Amino acid sequence: MSYIATIKEGIQTVHKNYQLVIIQFASMLLSCIGFFTIVGIPIAIAFIMFGLDLTEILRIKDIVSAFKGSAELLNKYFAMAIVIILSLLIYVAFIIALWIFTISGTIGVLRDSIIDADFKFKLKTFLREGRNFFSPVFFFSAMIGIAFIFLAFMLGLLGGGTSAIIEMAKAQEATLALFLGVFFSLIILSVGIFLIIVTLSITTYGIAHLSFQRSNTIETIKNTVRYIYSRPSSMGFYAILLIGYMVVGFLVILIGSPFTLIPIIGPILSLPYQLVTYVIQGYVSLVMLSSIFHYYYKTWYSLSSSESSEDADTSLITEEGQAFAHEEKDETQ
Repeated sequence: MSYIATIKEGIQTVHKNYQLVIIQFASMLLSCIGFFTIVGIPIAIAFIMFGLDLTEILRIKDIVSAFKGSAELLNKYFAMAIVIILSLLIYVAFIIALWIFTISGTIGVLRDSIIDADFKFKLKTFLREGRNFFSPVFFFSAMIGIAFIFLAFMLGLLGGGTSAIIEMAKAQEATLALFLGVFFSLIILSVGIFLIIVTLSITTYGIAHLSFQRSNTIETIKNTVRYIYSRPSSMGFYAILLIGYMVVGFLVILIGSPFTLIPIIGPILSLPYQLVTYVIQGYVSLVMLSSIFHYYYKTWYSLSSSESSEDADTSLITEEGQAFAHEEKDETQ
């Protein structure tokens, strides 16, 4: 199966459901508005209610003086600290719920559009799929988040051990320490990139498996690992899509960088260009996700569905043949 043909099908699916790009852009705007509403307004009200002086906090010149007077500041601004922490926690919960609901509705619409060629986008369908997939996507994302934290921890331990070995080599010979530093750096970089690509591949193909099979988190991870192990080309396809996403993002940033150099008009022009950048990034991410869905559908879901239907037909034919033979035996007797 050609990668280019799969990407073309992914682009066609996104164009067919272009409303998903608008929904992603609206979610981004809600995230920005939610920060000022949930975090900014309560902090401003707290400053007014408690009569706090912001200039006193701004007089702290360095981190050392901030730590020296931390106890005094905490006693004086304890209520303010509670308001800030609660606001941030509520905002984080709002962001997590918003984006999980958006992703849930998106994968549901993409699945329906791939399975049914006559499917047309409806907001009611998006909301229904968002509710249906919210809990599975939430728990699956939590497991993947734990996996990323564990991966970062292991890479940190590996880097710390490498630094200790290099320091020991420096005491013996500088040339050996330089060689070991370059050698271990290349190894850690290669291992880190490989593990990140594997984890991201499990994440995206796991989302595809979750949407098509509607399985729980543990079964989704197990079947996704089994799928990637049996078809290593799936990880290569994801790597190609990831490189394409990074190239597009780099080009968008490169095109928009000259606006910051223009004295007066630059900041004015950079704001609408930033909005265009969000739209482009959302479109490319949807194309990437849609292409993964098409690839998974062709290489696993459609094949497993056809095999299960063939097994069902074979068992039905066998039962009919046995029943017919039993009837003939009865008539003969």
